[in-house]
Order: sequence, then C-alpha cells, then structure tokens
Amino acid sequence: MKITSILFDNDGLLVDSERVTFEIWQEIFLRHGYDLSMEDYCEVVGLNEASTAQHIMEKFPGLDPYEDVFREWDERYEILAPAGGVPLKKGAVELLDYADSRGFRKAVASSNSLYWVSVLLGANGIFDRMDAVSHGKLVTHGKPAPDIFLKAAELLGSEPSECLVLEDSPNGIRAAAAAGMVPICIPDLRQPPEEITELCAAVLSDLGAVIGWLEENTAD
Repeated sequence: MKITSILFDNDGLLVDSERVTFEIWQEIFLRHGYDLSMEDYCEVVGLNEASTAQHIMEKFPGLDPYEDVFREWDERYEILAPAGGVPLKKGAVELLDYADSRGFRKAVASSNSLYWVSVLLGANGIFDRMDAVSHGKLVTHGKPAPDIFLKAAELLGSEPSECLVLEDSPNGIRAAAAAGMVPICIPDLRQPPEEITELCAAVLSDLGAVIGWLEENTAD
C-alpha cells in the first residue's frame, strides 16, 4: 500500500478535547434543565458548527446553541486551552516523530476553526509540525461530507488514495471513506459501530499503534 500523507483529525484524536468539552456542555445543559448524556454528545462529534447548532435546536428545544452553549464554551476554552488544559492524546508525539523520519506529509483536517486548532496544538508544541491545516471555514460541507479531507490533500499536493486518515468519530470515518482515502479509527469516547469498522483499514487503541500499522502495511 502506498501512503504519502497522514491526515489527522484534531478534537478527540490529537488532543483530549472531546472529554473536556463534554464536561463543560454537561454543566451548561444542566443549568438549562437538560441532562446531556454521552450518547447525546457523541451524536455531534465531528460535525461542523452549523450542523451541531441545528442538532441542538432540534433535540433540545428552547436552548440557543450560539448564546447558551457555544459562547460559554468559548469563554471557558479561552482559559483552558492556552494554558495546556487540553492535553495531547497518547502516542501523538511519537507518531509525528515517526512520520517525519519516514517523510510522510502531515495535515490536520478538522471541523473546528483554524483559531482553535492553532491554540490547542500550539499549547502542546505541535502546531508548527503540520504541513497544512484544513478546517471548517475552507469548505462548504462539513463531515461526513469528504470536503475537509479533500481540501487537506489538495493543500499537501497529495493524491487522495495515498492519504491515511486518522479519526475518532463515525462522521470523520464516513468522510474519509467518501474521499477515497484510507481510514483508521482510534476511538475516543465510544467504540465505533460495525457499520463504521467495516469502512476502516484498522481500529487501533492509540496513535502510537499507527506506527506498527504503517510498518506492516506500507512500502518504503
């Protein structure tokens, strides 16, 4: 298998942000009379802001996603993220070191904004190690549409079929498969359902395990 580039999701894949966000959201929703479950939260993981807002309005009537949820989340994150309160996931640095040693091109492909990608990865010292960032503002359609990953391949000058995509969310895996790329799932908050694992080249425990997969499945 020929792999020239590695595309990283950000939240829940490179940084442990989904867990932090879920805890913040739980507090916000509880103040507005809603008990937000992990299952509820996982339904929006990987979606862009507009799709997330639509889901909140449909499932939690009377809750304004922008004023009641996103605004407070931004305020809390402005304190947490720059101070390193959202740590890297296991194996992130080791995989980046390995990718550099093998000459793989690297990009972040995230539904989040460029601002938050730069803050979260910058606070952990790895933002400058990426060759490109594809984010929600660069495309019309968010995940599960393939646009963000196709834009990342374009920015890197890579063929989609030669891109390995690392994702934690079902929507991200669907997007990578639709882009004609090679998806690997590294679960974060929940294990993927069978329909998602069938789209994956592998389901691995952490980012460090990707090194072994690349050693076994790619040619120099």
